[in-house]
Amino acid sequence: MKNKQAKKMHPNNNLNELTGDKWIYSTQSVLKTDYKKDIGFNLRKAHGANKPPQLMKQLIEFFSKSGETVLDPFAGVGGTLLGATLSNRKAIGIEINKKWFNTYKEVCKSEGFKSQSFLVGDCLDIINKNIIIWKNKIDLILTDPPYNVNLDKTMCNNKYPNKNRQSGFEYFSNIKEDFSNSKDYEEYLIRMKKFLSLSFSILKPFHYLVLILRNSYQNGEYIMTSSTISEYAKDIGYIMKGEIIWYSNGNRLRPYGYPFVFVPNIVHHNILIFRKEVAV
Repeated sequence: MKNKQAKKMHPNNNLNELTGDKWIYSTQSVLKTDYKKDIGFNLRKAHGANKPPQLMKQLIEFFSKSGETVLDPFAGVGGTLLGATLSNRKAIGIEINKKWFNTYKEVCKSEGFKSQSFLVGDCLDIINKNIIIWKNKIDLILTDPPYNVNLDKTMCNNKYPNKNRQSGFEYFSNIKEDFSNSKDYEEYLIRMKKFLSLSFSILKPFHYLVLILRNSYQNGEYIMTSSTISEYAKDIGYIMKGEIIWYSNGNRLRPYGYPFVFVPNIVHHNILIFRKEVAV
C-alpha cells in the first residue's frame, strides 16, 4: 500500500472510518496499553473490573461508524458507553446492578457528558423483551461479561499483612441473576450460551460481537473460558475472526503458589472477535 493511499479512507470501507494505516495498525494481535486514569476513574474504580473508556473507544472506532448503535449487555460503570460518547456513537447499556448505573450517571455529570441509554436489569430478560424491536438492528455488541463464577475464598482471605497477598476482592452484586453469582461454572456457561444466542438475533448481519474475557485459575486448574465461549459462539452461528491479547501496564503480581507450585498471574485479557456472516 502506497503511503498516500494508507492515509486515506478506502472508498469501499463499509466497516469504519479509519485510514488504511490506522486500520492495519489496529489489526495487531497483541495490544499493550497504559491509559491515563481519567474520565471519572475515581468513581469508576469502585467496580473492580471496569474497563478504560479509551480502550472501548478504540474498539468501537474499528468495528463501527459514527452514529451507529453499540450495545453493552454487561455495562458495569459504563466504560463502553463512555467510549461510544467519545467516538460519536449511540449506545445502549444493560446492567443488573443499579449501583453501577448510578456510578455511570455520576461520571457523566462530572465529565459534562450526556448520558447514553441505560437499562437496569438482567440482560437476558431485557433482550428478550426488546428482541422484536432490536432484531437485526444493533450495529455492534461490545461487552465485558463476567469471566467466571465468584469464589467464596480468595488469597487466603487476606489473613496475611503483605499487600501482595491481599486481594481486595468484592462481589459485583448479591443478585442471583448476576452471571458471576451462578451456582457453579456449568450454570455460568449455560447463561453465557443463552446470551450468545440472543445477541445473534439482534446483531445486524455481517456485523461484529466483541467479547472481553479472561481465563481463570480455580481449584488448582487453569480454565480456558475464552476457548469454551468461542466454541459456543461457533455452534450458534458466529464466525470467529480473531483474538487480541490485551495487556494493561501496572498489574500487581501476587505470589500465587509460591514456593510450591506454578500458579499463573493472569494479567492479560482475551478480546474475542466474532462476525455474524448470515443474511436476514
